[in-house]
Amino acid sequence: MGNSYKKLTSNEIEILKQVAEHAIAYEKKEGHVPITEIATKEANSDKAKIIELLGYEPDLIELVEFKMYQMKIKQNALAELLGIPTSKVSQILNKKREPDVAFLKGIHEKLSIDGNYILEIV
Repeated sequence: MGNSYKKLTSNEIEILKQVAEHAIAYEKKEGHVPITEIATKEANSDKAKIIELLGYEPDLIELVEFKMYQMKIKQNALAELLGIPTSKVSQILNKKREPDVAFLKGIHEKLSIDGNYILEIV
């Protein structure tokens, strides 16, 4: 599973997002708890649960992208939330720049990613 999502085109990713939104709407309509609500609760817990939820151990960037997906925010919103420039967030998420203390502290505080987990995977 790992990085297979990186092989998708932006059009394919958009289609998957639309399908996921329709599935969530259907689950809510039928009285089920949407998987995104379960995922949000689970991802805020310990490392083992995150790995179990995703099916593999994510690197830091994958974990941040997962949290962004859960929060339904884009890079510019993340930058604003963390109080750092959008260009810096883009460089970090594209692995062209190493995350610094301000970024790590921000994702810990604003994305509720456990600090111990951050230290383990950095």
